[in-house]
Amino acid sequence: MKFTSKPLAAIALLTMAGAASAEDSFKVYGLLDVNLSSYTAGDSSNGTGASGNKVVLQDGVTNGLNGSRWGIKAQKDLNDGLVAGALLEGGVNTDTGASGQGGLAFGRQIFVSLAKAGAGELRVGRQYVLSDSVIGMGNPFGNALVNNPTTGVTDVTKKLPYFLNPSRADNVLQYQTPSFSGLTAAVQVAPGENSTTADDFFGLRAIYANGPLNIGGSYEWNKDRATTNTTNKVFSFSANYNFGSFKLLGGLQNVSDFTTTSGNGTAAGYLNTVTGPAGVFAFTKLSGYTLGAEVPVGTADVVGVNYTLMTYESATGATANLGKIAGSVRHDLGKDTYLYAGVSTAVGDLKDHISEKTVVQLGFRTAF
Repeated sequence: MKFTSKPLAAIALLTMAGAASAEDSFKVYGLLDVNLSSYTAGDSSNGTGASGNKVVLQDGVTNGLNGSRWGIKAQKDLNDGLVAGALLEGGVNTDTGASGQGGLAFGRQIFVSLAKAGAGELRVGRQYVLSDSVIGMGNPFGNALVNNPTTGVTDVTKKLPYFLNPSRADNVLQYQTPSFSGLTAAVQVAPGENSTTADDFFGLRAIYANGPLNIGGSYEWNKDRATTNTTNKVFSFSANYNFGSFKLLGGLQNVSDFTTTSGNGTAAGYLNTVTGPAGVFAFTKLSGYTLGAEVPVGTADVVGVNYTLMTYESATGATANLGKIAGSVRHDLGKDTYLYAGVSTAVGDLKDHISEKTVVQLGFRTAF
């Protein structure tokens, strides 16, 4: 069975950098993903015992293959090989009908772009941060299902990070190079616009993709709007190799000078404290890794397994760790439609102090 990333390919963005030619196009598309999930709380979590357990019907943005969305893609072939593009993409919650990303009209992405073969591509607007694609290279199905190492946990807010991943940022200017024998690089700048709530945000990324081997690394940071200090310094690295009968995937992340007040990119909205056997402490560093595999079974199924472990460290050296073991299966029904199921269980010092110690899910996803 040949490995493909059909869920990702079905929603791929306009990728015009390096294209030899382009034609004018306009497309409206959509994707719906919903799952039924059962959460079992750790015995020492805020929702102790049976009162912390819950069964929820939720949109695929949480532990699904993809968050539900609708969007518009357009591009124009200009003179001398120059291509203008636009993407407008809004998130929707299949379970309630509400808009995603806090109710933003196009909260997933909205940007314009200019690209030319051999020169690269410039994008301007709200878009994914560079680490999102890097982290996705290192885990089964690409930041999806219960295997996802970027899903936050604990309590109702679910904001204690495993791998830190804010997904997207506002006011982003991005340049990506054309491919040089499989190697591409990108840079992002997102000014805080001298606001009282948003720091300046910066990011760098390099990816090498050649045949069965994919390697990527990113480095992102904030410039604090009040002190001008550099905070939330995040290094992410991932790789995967397709052996044919299975694909091996892995990644690591290191975060220093962690703060939750950035307001744009990186750490805004996350918890910066942990509660465990050693008590409660604020952490300024987190680091860890994930290792997994994708295995095709027959012609329609892919099984994904992985192990993730993160360590949280305070300024005074106190530490605690949290990880999970996860397994899931994706069944291809054809025409960009999938059934999926999975189970994960927490491990490490904090496993009994979170509200999602064990997760069991069954979901459905289709795109059009």
